Amino acid sequence: MLKSLNVAQSGLSAAKIAVENVSNNIANENTPGYKKRVVQLSEMDLNDSRFTGRGVMATGAYRITSEYMFNNIMRENTRNNYYEEVSFMVGSIEQMFQETDTSGFSKDLNRFFQAVENLRANPNSEVYKTTMRNEGIVLVDSLQSLYSAIEAQENITHERLDDNVDQINKLLHDIGEVNEKLSLQNVASDDLLDKRDQLEMELSNLIDIEVIRNERDYQLKIGGEVAVRHNTNIRDVNLVEEKTTQVDRFSTLNGSGVQVDNITHSLASEGLALDADDIITYKFDNKYEVSVQIGTDLEDANGDPVDLDPNTAGVQSEITADNYIRALKYEINHHTYISEKVDAFNGNYETNASGDKEDITDSDKFLLVESRVDGTDGAFEGRISVTKMTGTTIDNRDAIFKDDYQSVDAVDKVYLAVYDSEINIKSGIVKAQVDNLSSDSPNNKIVDYKNKLDEFARSLSDIYDKYVEENGEYTYGHVTTDSYEGSESINHLNLFTGSSVMTLEFNESSVTNLKQVDLDYLSKMQWKSDIDFDGFAQDGSTEAKTSFSEFFQELRVNISSDKENNDFLQKTQETVVTSLQNSYDQLTKVDKDEEMVNLIQFQAAYTANAKIITVVDEMLQTLLNIR
Repeated sequence: MLKSLNVAQSGLSAAKIAVENVSNNIANENTPGYKKRVVQLSEMDLNDSRFTGRGVMATGAYRITSEYMFNNIMRENTRNNYYEEVSFMVGSIEQMFQETDTSGFSKDLNRFFQAVENLRANPNSEVYKTTMRNEGIVLVDSLQSLYSAIEAQENITHERLDDNVDQINKLLHDIGEVNEKLSLQNVASDDLLDKRDQLEMELSNLIDIEVIRNERDYQLKIGGEVAVRHNTNIRDVNLVEEKTTQVDRFSTLNGSGVQVDNITHSLASEGLALDADDIITYKFDNKYEVSVQIGTDLEDANGDPVDLDPNTAGVQSEITADNYIRALKYEINHHTYISEKVDAFNGNYETNASGDKEDITDSDKFLLVESRVDGTDGAFEGRISVTKMTGTTIDNRDAIFKDDYQSVDAVDKVYLAVYDSEINIKSGIVKAQVDNLSSDSPNNKIVDYKNKLDEFARSLSDIYDKYVEENGEYTYGHVTTDSYEGSESINHLNLFTGSSVMTLEFNESSVTNLKQVDLDYLSKMQWKSDIDFDGFAQDGSTEAKTSFSEFFQELRVNISSDKENNDFLQKTQETVVTSLQNSYDQLTKVDKDEEMVNLIQFQAAYTANAKIITVVDEMLQTLLNIR
């Protein structure tokens, strides 16, 4: 009977522990990351010849979880957060383009067109001239306000990315601390495992991770690179920004693969060559330009001759077909405004011991123009115009652009690195932010919208700058007239200048000089529906031909469409996450109904074992009384 007392006592102890576990589960029902515990009961080992056993023991409490399901939830949750972040960014930009019946860029554009029409009807009206000046200024301000608002969103995204990278590193170190505590325990405590799971889930909101967990090894990888291993190897994630400087090369590879001047190469393809009186002009941002003329002398700002060939005796200041690249380089580097933005070289340069860039040849090679500012902040637009002359008679014109294959575009690249090695992240909030801060990313919505506005500004500046009228037909734009070969004179409007939104300017003084023929040309621009926005000549060569109004409206539609498409993907992904989370919660979360059933069950077991003890006690008392 004493053995029966021991068995019943073990039952009381096991039931008590089980009731305490139920109480702990209910108490932690709403604790973040908590997973319900289950008490593991097992029969005590037999160490003698009894037939009835030695009772029961609670060998421990373990948490209910599924590593496979948890990893899937983290992966899908990361994708969901990517779409949410894109939705936030695009949604913010969409709000910037909201318009009312009386306000918005579309209304400002229409008011400018109407001002042109009013002045056309009465070209001598000072009131209408003043109105056109005001509307032109408002138009530029409105466009630049939109662009600045997008840049502000870009800056906000950058600040949030900085904060998120700091948060990633904090979470990595927190996981390392948990691993250190776990390493000091013979049996891993459930509360620490819960805490580590919670940290991993928080990390998966920001970036996609891969986790390998077992008793002897723990690895957390980001982009395939180990960020945490055990508790001793924790690698911080670094935010890296690389800026590529824009370099325009006006060169062509000849049959031998050697870089040659593409100015003479382009003329030669048309059976032409540079000779006396020809003018070569470098045009910068559709705003400034410098020119050299074959057969004239190159002079500095003081009127003194500039030596174009220092290796030859005397001062060789005459510009010829053999030294015009050096002459053009000199003019670019000594222009008040252009020289602040770019440096020009005669062919590829070398850097000396002092860090200065120098030409490596004394003979003409090709024109190379490099920005003085790294990255997209230093982006510019340059082209060359060649005017073939015989005396004062224009024989031919040609527009020459940089060689896209050999030139280098301005790029701002943003990426994450571990130990200076770029990591390939695939999803998460940080992925969305990196995509929309790297100017060369195909997923960059911010740069796409900014580029569209720049294309609008560039075409506006181009078309409202120069034109040619022949028998009621027009040759449109500054770039196109650079290649105009007709006998008619080029009309200079100079209403807008600049090659991008932030360099765009409206020249108020030009309104005073507008003639009726100019106003007739301008009035047709609001109805022109075959405008090219590719930055080249208005020749109808691109498929995306449209009007100014339709181009802007298409941009607004694209922004709304991007938001709608992304929201659809986000809602679909959210459904996937919710479904996985519900299944996981059913397995791991505390269910009050289930716990109450367990409570009744263990209470009954406790009562039954107590009853056994009472019965055995009564039996012993009876035996003692008999004696």
